[in-house]
Amino acid sequence: MLSVAGVRSASGAANYFAKDDYYTVEGSSEVSVWGGEGAEAIGLSGEVSKEAFEGALNGILPSGEAVAQVDNRRAGYDLTFSMPKSASVMAYVAGDKRVLGANMAAVKATMAWVEKNLAEGRRDVEGRKVPVQTGNLVYALFQHDTSRALDPQAHIHAVIANLTRMPDGKWQALHADKIWSHNSIIGSIYHAYLRAELERIGYQLDLKGKHGTFEIAGVPKTVIQEYSQRREDILEHATRLGIKSPEGLREITKRSRDPKLDVEDRAALKQDWIDRAESHGFDGKDLVAAAEARAGLQPSEGTLERSYRAIVDAIAGARDRLGSLARPRDPLVDGALARAVKSPGEARAQLAVASAVRILSEREAAWPVHQLSKTAVDLGLKGVTVDMIERRIDRLVQNRQLIPGVATAADRTGRMVTTQEALRTEEKILGAVEEGKGTSQPILAAVDAPQRLQDAAERPLNPGQLGAATLILSSPDRTVSVQGVAGAGKSTMLQAVARVAESAGRTITGLAFQNKMVADLADGAGIQAQTIASFVLANERFVSERDTARYEAAREKLGGTMLIVDETSMVSSSDMLKLHQITAALGVDKLVLVGDRQQLSSIDAGKAFAMIQAGGGTMARMDQNIRQRTDQLRTVAALANVGKASAAMKVLGDRVVEASEPAEAAADMWLALSQPDREATAVFASGRDARAIINQRIQDGLIAEGSVKGAAIHLTVYERVNTTREELRYASTYQPGQTLEVGKGGAQDVGLAGGRYDVLKVHASGKVELADGRRRIRFDPQKLSPTEQRDRLQLSEKKDLQLREGDRIRWTANDKVRGLHNVALARVVSVDAGGVTVETADKGRLTLELGDPMLSRLDLAYSLNMHMAQGITTDKAITVMSAHERNLSNQRLFNVGVTRVRDELTMVIDDRAKLERQLDMNPGNKTSALETLGRLDVDGKKGPGVQPREKFDPGPIDGGDLSDLPPLPSDLPPLPTGPAPDAKDPKMPPDLKPDRADPLPPLPERSLGLDL
Repeated sequence: MLSVAGVRSASGAANYFAKDDYYTVEGSSEVSVWGGEGAEAIGLSGEVSKEAFEGALNGILPSGEAVAQVDNRRAGYDLTFSMPKSASVMAYVAGDKRVLGANMAAVKATMAWVEKNLAEGRRDVEGRKVPVQTGNLVYALFQHDTSRALDPQAHIHAVIANLTRMPDGKWQALHADKIWSHNSIIGSIYHAYLRAELERIGYQLDLKGKHGTFEIAGVPKTVIQEYSQRREDILEHATRLGIKSPEGLREITKRSRDPKLDVEDRAALKQDWIDRAESHGFDGKDLVAAAEARAGLQPSEGTLERSYRAIVDAIAGARDRLGSLARPRDPLVDGALARAVKSPGEARAQLAVASAVRILSEREAAWPVHQLSKTAVDLGLKGVTVDMIERRIDRLVQNRQLIPGVATAADRTGRMVTTQEALRTEEKILGAVEEGKGTSQPILAAVDAPQRLQDAAERPLNPGQLGAATLILSSPDRTVSVQGVAGAGKSTMLQAVARVAESAGRTITGLAFQNKMVADLADGAGIQAQTIASFVLANERFVSERDTARYEAAREKLGGTMLIVDETSMVSSSDMLKLHQITAALGVDKLVLVGDRQQLSSIDAGKAFAMIQAGGGTMARMDQNIRQRTDQLRTVAALANVGKASAAMKVLGDRVVEASEPAEAAADMWLALSQPDREATAVFASGRDARAIINQRIQDGLIAEGSVKGAAIHLTVYERVNTTREELRYASTYQPGQTLEVGKGGAQDVGLAGGRYDVLKVHASGKVELADGRRRIRFDPQKLSPTEQRDRLQLSEKKDLQLREGDRIRWTANDKVRGLHNVALARVVSVDAGGVTVETADKGRLTLELGDPMLSRLDLAYSLNMHMAQGITTDKAITVMSAHERNLSNQRLFNVGVTRVRDELTMVIDDRAKLERQLDMNPGNKTSALETLGRLDVDGKKGPGVQPREKFDPGPIDGGDLSDLPPLPSDLPPLPTGPAPDAKDPKMPPDLKPDRADPLPPLPERSLGLDL
C-alpha cells in the first residue's frame, strides 16, 4: 500500500520533525538512509542525521546554498510504503528479518523508478511554466514498525525534499505534479517489486483482488485480523457508509487518522505481538523454515532433500511453460516455443503486457505507457516487475504493434501509445463518412423544408431545431450529425423530421444504446427503434456476405431507409464503424447521428461522434437550451457546456453546500422536503458508492416516517462487477460468493454452457471452482481465448435487498416480453406471499412471483448516478459530487448533473475549492488514436466545443485550423412567461421527465442504461 502526503511548509517543517522526532528517533531499531541521485550530488549518503534532514527540508544544501526560498514554500513530500499485514507478521512475530530487507529493496527499486520517470522541475517558456524532466531527487528513507494502533506494520517513509537539479545544473524547487497523479502507479510498482523479493526469499503468495495486492500464503486470516485494528475500524466505517471504492477508503483513512502513539517499551510491545499470535496457535516458525528451504538457505536439509526440492521446482517450471504452449494463440506475444526459451519472468511479462493492452483497449483507444505498465504489473504474474514490463512495451513499439503518440509540452499524462486496430477503426470511420458525401437522395429541397417541418411539428421549432431538421431532410450526404446541447429539444426536432420523411414515403428506423432509449424514441419522437447491438448482430454479416438470399432480403428491407441514432456520444468506435459498414453494404440512404459530444461518452473505447464532427462531417448545431427556466440555471448550463465547471459553481453560489459526508447530507436534505417537493426533486450522484448510500438512507428515513410500510421481502439481487473481458481470464479477478454469468452460446473453450454459476473457490493453481446448482465445475480462466467476444461473460456480486410497499426501484436488466427495461423505474405497490406487485413507468401493473428472475435484477432508485441521468429532465434536483472521487470529478459528469434541471439545483459536495480545481483540470474526455498521433484535434486545446474547419484527409494531416470556443451569451433570454417550452401543460406534476414534448408519468424515462 502507498500513501502520499505533503510535508509541512518550510517555516514549520524543521520544528515539527525536531520536536516529534517522528522520523529520526534516537536509539530505535528503525533504519534511516539517504537516497536519490540528487542526494548523492550534494554529498548526502548513509544514515540520516537530524541536522542534514532538517536542512534539506528547508531547502538549504550542505554547501549553504539556499534553494527556492519563497513564501509558503512546501518542505517536501512523504511517500509511505506499507507491507501487507502478513509480511509484517512474518518479520516481527516470526522473526524473519529477511522480509524487512525485501521491503527495503522493493522501496529502493520503486524510488529509483520514481526518480527516473517522475522527477521534474519547471522553466519559463514564453511566459509559461513548462515541466522539465530532471531525473534526480533528494530523499531519505525511514523504516518504521508499528501502525497508529501499535499493531505490527512494517512501513517505510520516503521523504522527498522539495529540491531537484535542472539540466543546466541549477537547483530549484521540485515540480511534484506527476508524483501526486501517479500515486496508484507507484503503489503497483512497489507491490510488484515486493512480490518478487518475497518470492526470491522463498515465500509463496496469495493474490488478493485485481490490483496486485497480496498476502503471504500460510499466515492465518485470524492472525492477520488480530493485528489489523486500524484496518478493521476503517472497513467498519466504510461498510456503515456503503463505500467500496479505493478512493473512498483512502478518504476515510485520511479523515480518521489519529496522531501516532509513542512507544516507551518497544521490547514489551514486540513480546505482546508474539503472545497474541500464540493465542491463535501461530508462531510462524514453520513458514520461515519452508521459505528458507525453497530459497536454498536451510542448512539442516540433506543433499537428497535439496535435490528433491530442486526437482519439484523444475517440474513446476516445466509445467508452467508447457501450460503456456496449450493456451490459446495470443497475437501480442511471441510464439510459444520462442517464449519457452526465455526466462520465466520475461515470458510472463509478455503475457502480462498483452493482457494489459486488451484490458485498456476495451475502454480507451490510447493510454499512457505508465498506465499500461501499471495494468500489467497489477496482474501479479510471478516474478514480473516494471523493468521487464517496460522492456516488453518498448519491443512492441519497435515492432509497430503499439504506436507511440506525439508528445506535447502540455502533456500531463506522459508518453501515450495506441494500437494498429484502434487507428484503423478510426481511419475507416472517417473514410466511410467521406465516401458517403453526395450519395444520398434528398427528401426535400432546403428551401421547401422549413415550412413542411413547421407544419408537421407539434409546436413551433426554434431556429436551431429548424436548421438541424432541414439539413437532415435536404443534405445529399449519407452521414449527417446533429450536435445539440443538453435541453435543446432534439426529440421534438426528430418528431417533425420523421413525420415529413414518412409523408414522402421514406422508412425511418431508430437506433439507441439500450432498450430504455429505444422505448423513449418511440414515445418521444414517434420513431420505431431497436438497440444498436441487435441491429449490428442481425446485419453485420452483410458487410462481407453478398449474392445470397439473406443479403437480398436485408437490402430490400433497409435499402433507401433513414437510420436515426439517438444519444450518439455513447456509441463506441467499434459500433460506429459497423453502423457505417452496414449502411453502405445494404444501401441505407441516410445515417443521422444525434447527440451531444460534450456529455457522456461511450463506456467502450473511442469518441466516434466527436471525431466525426472534428473530421469535417456534415453537421448542424442546436445550441439553444430551452430547458432551464431561470437566468441562474441558464448561465450554469452555458458555462458547463464550454467546460467552465468552477465558474458554473460560482454562479450557483450558496446553492453549493459543503458537507463532510455529502451523500448522507443529500439524503437528509431530500427527506426534509414536503411530499410535493419530493416528487419534484431528483437526487443525482456522481458514482455508485454515493448512490448506494443515498438510496439506503432515504429508504430508512421513509420506513421510519411510515411512507414506506408493511412487511419487507428479502431479496438477493445481482450487481455487476466492473471488469473487462480480458480480466476474466485471470483467477485473481474472481472472489468466492460472486456469480459468473455466461451468454446463451456458452464459453466453448472452457466447456461452460450458458447460464449462471456461483464462484465457490479460487485455487492457488489458478483454477476457479464453480457450481451451477447441480454440479461443481473447475475451470481454468487462462484457457479463455484472448480474442473471443461472443461468450458474453459477466461477473456479478450478490447483494441483500429489502423491499416494502412504496419503495421506488429500477430494473438492472431487460425483460423485453414484459416491457421491463434496464434503468426504467417502477414503484412497489404491494408485497405479499404471492410476490411483489409493481407499477411500471407506463402506469401498468405487474406481479412478479417469488423466484421470478427479475426480482434479482432490480435495485433501489431514490438516487440515480450521472450515467443514468443523461437524457432526464426534472424540475428540481439535488446533485452530489465528491472531490475524493477523482475519476468521477470531471466536466462531462458535471455537465450532465447540472443540465437536467429546469428550476432549482442544489449541489452537495465535500470540498468546494478542491472540487473546483479537479473539475477544471479533468475534462473527462475519451482518447482517440488519430488525436494521440497528432493527426486530428478532436476535443481541442481550449476544451469542449472547439470545432475544426478542415475536413478529414485519410492521409497524415496536422491537427487542423480550430475555431474559437463559442462565446457565452451576453444577453440571456428572459424567463418564459407562458407554457414551458417542452411541455404542453405547465401544471403537470414536475417530476422526472425525458427530453421530449409530451408529459409523462412521474418516472425517469431516459438514461444510459448501465448498472454503474
